[in-house]
Amino acid sequence: MSDLQLALIALGAVFVAGVAGYNALQERRARRRAEAAFRGGHPDALLDPESGRREPVLGALPEESPQDPALGAIDRVLEPVAGEEPPAAPSSPSSVISSRIDTIALVLADEPVARAQVEPLLDALESHATPVHVEGLVDEQWMPLEDSPAESWRELRAGLQLASRAGPVAEEEIAAFNETVAGFAASINAVSQREGPAAAAARSRELDRFCAEADIEVAVNVVGRAGATFAIARVKSLALENGFAETGSGAFERRGPGGAPAMSLRLAEGEARREAGYVTGLTFALDVPHVADPVAVFDAMGRTAEAFAAALGGELVDDERRPLAAPGFAAIRRSLEAVAERMQAHGIPPGGTLARRLFS
Repeated sequence: MSDLQLALIALGAVFVAGVAGYNALQERRARRRAEAAFRGGHPDALLDPESGRREPVLGALPEESPQDPALGAIDRVLEPVAGEEPPAAPSSPSSVISSRIDTIALVLADEPVARAQVEPLLDALESHATPVHVEGLVDEQWMPLEDSPAESWRELRAGLQLASRAGPVAEEEIAAFNETVAGFAASINAVSQREGPAAAAARSRELDRFCAEADIEVAVNVVGRAGATFAIARVKSLALENGFAETGSGAFERRGPGGAPAMSLRLAEGEARREAGYVTGLTFALDVPHVADPVAVFDAMGRTAEAFAAALGGELVDDERRPLAAPGFAAIRRSLEAVAERMQAHGIPPGGTLARRLFS
């Protein structure tokens, strides 16, 4: 390598070192100017615990008003104006059909099925002695057609009730139901899915056995002592005072909070003695499957019967006319608890929609 080349290399190295030193000097000067510009007289509030920084707070609520003021304002808005009934919550039609007590046939159509197209199916299903319901799918919810806001449906289902107090539905009727639905589906170019008649008939018989075990009426009787009679006018007065209403059959009925019958009061005499204005016995009864809380209703019925007995000078007896005391009430109560638990275990709670349909 010549002397000229070595001199050029050395000169280049000096130049690069000079540029690097100049840049470092400029960087230190810029940092000092920035620190001077942004340095304040206060410590860093985020890093210095002694800086006196305070988290924002909402302030303590008054001790006498622990409720959120916003919630209180909402409550005030919802309070009804004096003399006005509070607005009722909007109700929507709910499904009636249930696989627990119905055999279900499903109709699936490619095109919406208009209400007028369904009429032949509804007419054909009316021939069944047992109840049949038809529903359409609206916004992923099944609704009875008579309550549905829609006028057409792509999915329909029909449910034939498998049992009632009249007994189980026969396999032949189930087969006829399936044929009716299948024929309707074919007429509108749809497909149908149905439960096999034999399997549905087996469920029908099992459901009927369950009905026989749970279909119980509990009665408490009030009779006159030593053959004494009760004036019908006095009985009616007591019934009205205790929340009973007279029915068209001459019996009396007291309803629960939801409006469903809770217990009944029957006059235990024929027409001849009623025309004479007196009876020798009263029967308080509750239809267990139709009562939402049969044990509580039975307790209330016992107290009511005791009040009638005290007012009329009578006594409580069972159906065999044996005196009914605390041990007898306790035994009946235990039986009711067992029946209610059995119904709950079957998914058909007493007093519910399914129970009222099944035990009709």
